[in-house]
Amino acid sequence: MSGPSEIICRPSKWFLWRALLMLAMFGGFAFYFLYDWKIGYPKKNYIIANYDAFNDAGQAWTVDENRNNWKEYVAKQTLPFRDEEGIYPPGTDLEEKWPEILATMSGNGNDEELWKEFSGEKAWPQQLDTTEDFMPAYKIRHQLIASLVCFALTAIALFFLLRTKSRVMKVDDQGYYPPGGDLVPFDKMTVLDKRKWESKGLASLTYTDGGGEEKKAKIDGMVYGQFREEDGAPAEALFQKVLANFEGELIELVVDDDDDDLEEEEAESTTKDEISDSAVNLPEGKD
Repeated sequence: MSGPSEIICRPSKWFLWRALLMLAMFGGFAFYFLYDWKIGYPKKNYIIANYDAFNDAGQAWTVDENRNNWKEYVAKQTLPFRDEEGIYPPGTDLEEKWPEILATMSGNGNDEELWKEFSGEKAWPQQLDTTEDFMPAYKIRHQLIASLVCFALTAIALFFLLRTKSRVMKVDDQGYYPPGGDLVPFDKMTVLDKRKWESKGLASLTYTDGGGEEKKAKIDGMVYGQFREEDGAPAEALFQKVLANFEGELIELVVDDDDDDLEEEEAESTTKDEISDSAVNLPEGKD
């Protein structure tokens, strides 16, 4: 409040904090999906290709011919990459050989133990479901689409935050100034709808401009000013000043007729019960 005749409501902390939270949420999801598209899912598929190689090695070890020339057999094998474009990290050598540790296979075929050792060194998962964990190309593309949507929502949230932060809601002796709008003189106001003011801090104002065209403006006390008593409840003070100078049609919350009918029915029912009780308790006549 800058003076007795002027009340200024600036963007409330309630709005600013929520806008920042929305910005952080959408931005966080955008980078999360972007990471999965570019790095996370392709890397997971690369790990699965290595895991499949260990499983294949375990199966190959059961064949005598392979086992008898095991090191030569391993040296010829390549990782079982799947034939889908864009599902592995950029620069992946699709002719990459099996990990050298598989050449040390011995005994009954210790591919599980070798995988635990190999994956532990690389900090990879030791248990994988190659069916569920594998990410096909369309799922990877979905991550990019989700990221772009979240970036768009982030941009929208940032736009509204910056726009709202630079605006104010004001009233003076001439009239009301809606956020980002021009003066609405008191004598041009025709309808004031305050049905949502008590519950949501929102009111709608109808007025005529200089050309006689009917327009609407909003009084938003939750976004601008707020109702904190310790701050002087600036939004309520602004609204009361508008209301005190308003001479048009005022739309207020009206109790439904159904509620009145219900009250009348209850009163009538009570009266009938009282009459019935009185009749039952009448003294008996003398013979």
